[in-house]
Amino acid sequence: MQVARGFTLVELLVVVAIILVLAAVLLPVYETATKSAERATCMTNLRSLAGAVMLYAQDNDGRLVPARSPSGLRNTDLCWDALLEPYYRSRMLLLCPGDQMPNTASGMVCLTHSYGINHDLTLVGGYSGASLLMDQVDRPAQTILLFDLRGSVRSTGLSLKANGIGRVDAR
Repeated sequence: MQVARGFTLVELLVVVAIILVLAAVLLPVYETATKSAERATCMTNLRSLAGAVMLYAQDNDGRLVPARSPSGLRNTDLCWDALLEPYYRSRMLLLCPGDQMPNTASGMVCLTHSYGINHDLTLVGGYSGASLLMDQVDRPAQTILLFDLRGSVRSTGLSLKANGIGRVDAR
């Protein structure tokens, strides 16, 4: 009579323990790689949006895209992301993959976005449609135009100069 030979309980437990140890070692590596990929995607999105701003400026006599602009509808402004829409291919460009709460500015025709725009450059004097000419930006290579916006902020952007972070320090 032949006895069916299989794995013993100890052998199965050893294999399961090895798999759990490997998973415990690899999970933090996977998490780090995922976060790094999300950051890279956000940076690529910001670079592409900066290109869209440059195209907008070329079409509008060198003027930066305003944070908000009159839409022609009664009491409604267009947000900067809606004004830039003809200059990019997908609305996914406005979303950072790591942003759990992308926002939409209230009171305007605005797309859901993860990024904000510097109001010191694009909402001059607090006036709708008032933005600087590209030539008026002092030290443009060191000036922040677009940035990650906290999801809880329901706005088109922030005034960065007032918060002390309007410039990038040269290192």
